[in-house]
Amino acid sequence: MALIIFLYSVLTSVGSSFSEQISNVLGEQNIDIAVQAKHATNPGTSIIDEHIFEGISNLNGVKAVHSLLIGNQRLQGDKLVFILGVSSFNTFAQRFGFNLSKGRVISAGKRELIIGEKAAKVYGLDVGDEIGFGDGEQYSIVGIYSSWLSFLNSGLISDLESVQSLISRPGKASLLFIKLENSTDTLMMTEKINRQFPDMNAIQSQQLPDYLGPIKSVFYFTDIVSVMTLFIAGAVLLNTFIMAISERTKELGILSAIGWPRQMIVMVFLVESLILALTGGVLGYLASFGVFPILQSHFSSVVMFLPDAPTLPVFFNVLLMSVVIGLLSSLFPTLYGTNIQVSKAIRHE
Repeated sequence: MALIIFLYSVLTSVGSSFSEQISNVLGEQNIDIAVQAKHATNPGTSIIDEHIFEGISNLNGVKAVHSLLIGNQRLQGDKLVFILGVSSFNTFAQRFGFNLSKGRVISAGKRELIIGEKAAKVYGLDVGDEIGFGDGEQYSIVGIYSSWLSFLNSGLISDLESVQSLISRPGKASLLFIKLENSTDTLMMTEKINRQFPDMNAIQSQQLPDYLGPIKSVFYFTDIVSVMTLFIAGAVLLNTFIMAISERTKELGILSAIGWPRQMIVMVFLVESLILALTGGVLGYLASFGVFPILQSHFSSVVMFLPDAPTLPVFFNVLLMSVVIGLLSSLFPTLYGTNIQVSKAIRHE
């Protein structure tokens, strides 16, 4: 039970944490509309031309438009990292809750980077280090940033033009984040952008997690595996209690013979089942705390998706599911065992 809940806690925490972070970025940081290329499978494959940015910026009712370019690079020819190019670092930092914990901000056009705290720890980098990418270009790390968004703490950030050059996408962006003068016009403006720019897909900010493409499919897969682990947990406990009732049939007969009502006998086994299930669930949840630092150290390519610890809602789910699994897995064998005739149960060996 503990091992199965451990697996459930890890998988569910990864999926829910990343989805929650995306929603919080857009919902709490005053971003009304997100725009990506219409036929892009995810933001990383989206390509938006510069003239689209200018056209949307000139629409009536648009207060500000900020560009974000997303790319992947081989760090020093080995480790794969994601890199963000931002049109305005100060604006980006303000809206996404960034803080410089060390060093300074980047200067445009100088091949400078700031690195997330998690990435700096995983890759062993610090301010002043020079890092190279696959094409041999060298960039200087001038700062280390922290953010309340775990996945953003795992990347690199530079100015938009530098990243455009680094990943060979001059004049391009992956996403546009739009702030409106009046947030109540979000639906109308979304329809207007989609109508005037048919190659773009403008969506209300809270809908962006539904457009994550393959990333979202990965989290669907983790949900499926999580549900499968719960079925396995139920099957394991059911088998355990079938064997337990079979071995204690004589005991059940004796309890019935001395006057114990059936309800009391059933209650004893239900309480035992709940204690086992809850103990296993809590142990499994606590054990999952130790696995995330290990995953971050050995699977750096997916470090952006990993939370620092299991999320709190997962703990409440574990408690609820442990209770349900414990009750369901013990109810049938207990009712069956207490339904045997007393004389037959006492003679059972």
